[in-house]
Amino acid sequence: MARPSRRNVLTAGSTGLLVGLAGCASLGDGNSGRNATTTSESDPEEPSRAELVARIETLEETIAAKNERIEELEDRNETDSATSPEFSRDVFERAKTTARNARSAVVTVRGASSGGTGWVLDAEKGHVVTNAHVAINDESFTIGTFDGKTGTATRVGYHREMRPDLALVQTDLDGLSEFSIGDESTLRAGDPLLTIGHPGRYGDWVMSIGRYDSYRSVSDWILSTVPTSQGNSGGPLFTPDGDVVGVISGTTRSGETEDYSKSNELYAEFPEIRELTTGNPVTTLMDSVNEWLE
Repeated sequence: MARPSRRNVLTAGSTGLLVGLAGCASLGDGNSGRNATTTSESDPEEPSRAELVARIETLEETIAAKNERIEELEDRNETDSATSPEFSRDVFERAKTTARNARSAVVTVRGASSGGTGWVLDAEKGHVVTNAHVAINDESFTIGTFDGKTGTATRVGYHREMRPDLALVQTDLDGLSEFSIGDESTLRAGDPLLTIGHPGRYGDWVMSIGRYDSYRSVSDWILSTVPTSQGNSGGPLFTPDGDVVGVISGTTRSGETEDYSKSNELYAEFPEIRELTTGNPVTTLMDSVNEWLE
């Protein structure tokens, strides 16, 4: 049997109190009952029906206020558990505020062949960053903003070999918000990182949080545990202060697969290999942008 919550316990207790007072009220009315027959005239100290009704109403208001407070506390506990034990409430709330404010600088990028996420590097010039694999097959795109505006964009530059997986497009939309550029070299293992994107299975402008894992120099990848899915491609990887340190490109599986040949163990499911999100560092992006705009 499930353990009753504090809210249920209080509600049950209050019901008993109300029933008790209601019984006293019926005594005052002289209704039939064992106690009602023990006296022929009312006790001068016994409260009137109106007084009892007033007490009940006051008690109901008190109970309602307490139940409301309990609901607030339970909702707070649910929020705390939803933040994941990996993050303190303060970190999570600060990150959520930053991410919500940053959604206006994230856009949808849709071409005839493919689409993904983009983010505004320079609002005045209309420069939007995305992935090369999002922009490689098209020269023009439709851009959508968080507040519902749409415009067009043309491709400015991209890496044909998709290493690094970066591209720059230019939109005709005005009134855009932009990100500030950070420094990925300041990251330390475990630092919180965020992204906002359009993971197709989950919706648009979805915010997610994880941690910096490491930098893989061979592939020029920032690895993190930030949750992503197909459609996040091209999104910003940024700190809780709102500084972009990388550009999301995909996921990779990290670590070697163990050999279970001739094992005597019986597996209900195979151990999962840890999947990490990949992204190119922002310094690599800026080098590419400077090259494209020369």
